[in-house]
Amino acid sequence: MQYDMMPLKGKTRYIFFDADDTLWENECYFREAEHRFALLLSSYATPGQTAEILARKQEENIPIFGYGSKTYLFGMLDAAVEICGDRFSKEIYIKAKEIIQELAYHEFHLMPDIEEVLKALHGTYRLAVATKGDLLEQMTKYRESGLEKYFHHIEVMERKSEEDYRHMAAKLDIRPEEILMVGNSVKSDIAPVISIGGMAIHVPHKVTWAHEMMDIPDSDRVYEVKNIKEILDLLL
Repeated sequence: MQYDMMPLKGKTRYIFFDADDTLWENECYFREAEHRFALLLSSYATPGQTAEILARKQEENIPIFGYGSKTYLFGMLDAAVEICGDRFSKEIYIKAKEIIQELAYHEFHLMPDIEEVLKALHGTYRLAVATKGDLLEQMTKYRESGLEKYFHHIEVMERKSEEDYRHMAAKLDIRPEEILMVGNSVKSDIAPVISIGGMAIHVPHKVTWAHEMMDIPDSDRVYEVKNIKEILDLLL
């Protein structure tokens, strides 16, 4: 990974920010929901067994339903049916749905220092949000964040695939190699951008979804920082 301050200055007009766990907290709430679901099914399986089956069901459902809390509900219900069998009950269904409702409307928290960083970059660069998942969920969080005033554009992608990033670049009339993506997920924010010739800054988060884990690409266009404030040293 590079940490040379010069190459990023003047390389792009746009800086794209991931949303969940880059602008605001997200994954910790899914972990809490998983914990509550394991407790709900504790009479039928160990927490480890429940977590393993839930993760498998999530992977099966994502290609069909995409990302977000509604897909997480489908995963929970599928897992509960597999774990409980004939003992799956209306009560389990209702309590699983309650867990998801609380997940979808959890208390909102911006990531530390993010607004300070956006204020510093705003005006020098055009800032945009590049996220994925359920459109209504992502737009609701975006509006609730109070960060709209800093951003020129928000793109809610289906997968954050290479093609999604190319489509976003075309929409904004920039070349793929002009994309500079800032995010916590190597799989979604870093690897596909590097593959199409862009640049990326990895800002690790303390909690990472297993689905998003992979090795950081070996490229001189990948930069890694310890916290979001350090990107200012690279960009200003």
